[in-house]
Amino acid sequence: MATFARFSLIGLLLAGNALAATPVVDTLDTEQHRQQLAQLRQQARQAVAFEQKPRALPGGRASVSLQPMFSAQAGSWPFEPFVNNGLFRAIAGYQAHHPQAVVLRGGGISLGQLHDALNDPRILRRYKDGYLLSYPLLIGADAGLLVEDTHLYLYSFSGTALINQGWLGLRHATLESLSGDRPSATDRAWRPFVVAWAGSHTQVIDSRLQRLGYNANLSRGLSTALSSQQPVATRPATLLIDASQFRELSSGVELQHSQAVITGSRFEQSQQYAIDARDSQLSLRDNQLRGIANNSGVRLRGQTRALIEGNLILGAAKAAIELSDQRGAVLVTSNRIGDSRGNGLQLRNLTPSTAAPLLIDGNLLAGSQASAVDAAEVTSLALVDNRIGNTPEYAFSLRNSTTQPGPLLISDNRLGRVGKALVRVEGMNEVRLGGNSFEGKALLQNLLIGDLSPVQGQVLEATLSQGRMVRIRQQ
Repeated sequence: MATFARFSLIGLLLAGNALAATPVVDTLDTEQHRQQLAQLRQQARQAVAFEQKPRALPGGRASVSLQPMFSAQAGSWPFEPFVNNGLFRAIAGYQAHHPQAVVLRGGGISLGQLHDALNDPRILRRYKDGYLLSYPLLIGADAGLLVEDTHLYLYSFSGTALINQGWLGLRHATLESLSGDRPSATDRAWRPFVVAWAGSHTQVIDSRLQRLGYNANLSRGLSTALSSQQPVATRPATLLIDASQFRELSSGVELQHSQAVITGSRFEQSQQYAIDARDSQLSLRDNQLRGIANNSGVRLRGQTRALIEGNLILGAAKAAIELSDQRGAVLVTSNRIGDSRGNGLQLRNLTPSTAAPLLIDGNLLAGSQASAVDAAEVTSLALVDNRIGNTPEYAFSLRNSTTQPGPLLISDNRLGRVGKALVRVEGMNEVRLGGNSFEGKALLQNLLIGDLSPVQGQVLEATLSQGRMVRIRQQ
């Protein structure tokens, strides 16, 4: 990797001449910086940590009944979000009477036991290597359904959906939609989906979800949410996914008011997002996310705390990871990110704090078609020990319309092979730089632009030639 010696010192010093007030550059104590960085890493790790205990299948045998589905009556809230989304029209094309759903109450039941209890092939019948469900199924708050060592097909043209208020478990199982050659009975695209309401628990272990969801609220694949009809204090929905595959879902997992742990799984050919989280806690570790057709691989919003660690994220239409209007702590570490048709990381309207830091640490970002990291309206950020390059715009770009206090820490990164400048910073009062290595086009490419341009030569002399850590403050 190239060092400062590759660049013309005279050219860099001339690039530092500017009419605007020159920022103040201070040298920082290197050992103190190391201690502060270690503390930041510890704070970030602690801020995103949470414990999720598994919940067992409810004891006893669940009762099974058929219940009418209403859209605006007491107790109908689990169905109401789907009234205008095509669910009831799809049901009407299959059921010749007022829409009904299978309802489980008061205990646990396996899919085979449910088949025997219903004893109605129009609702649930044996099909190929498993079962075909043709009615919506509601798991009550005191009930659970176990789908284990089998294949559950959800019939697309009958309004099939799994609605979980209690406990839903898939283990060594496959869940997918089945449409056949019939034309759609609705005026829009519609596919079966899974929704889990606040207070519920869903676990997907060594299983597959395929061809589920359509682009409508809470219907995009596997979704969790707090209903407006539930008390705000209702405990979050919990979700545990391990060693599983999600393929051809509208969005792989959509989280609201939830606590989710997703490990060792593959998300392929998602339409909107692979993971979309809002106002939730998320641990996303050691997964592969490939081929997101319309949007970003991972999107975080609201009061979300998230650990994104050790993932491979390739081929997102927008950004590999997108943070928008995000207020919780986020640690993005040890990920491999590439081939995004937008930015690698896209950060918008973020207000991290000491208690809720934003740390991007030890990632590989390459091959984005815009910038590797593109930030706007961000109050503070730490970019540490990343390898960033092979992008036509910037390795790192931050633009704030109003100057923010910072600090912005850019430390120990390897940056290079970009089309524009390596680092652009606008509207950050305090920037700390040091320990970075740069690879650029000698004499032709500025390394630092924006607010850092007037002190580019001074900063690079101190950080590259002298190996110092510096702080740049706007006057």
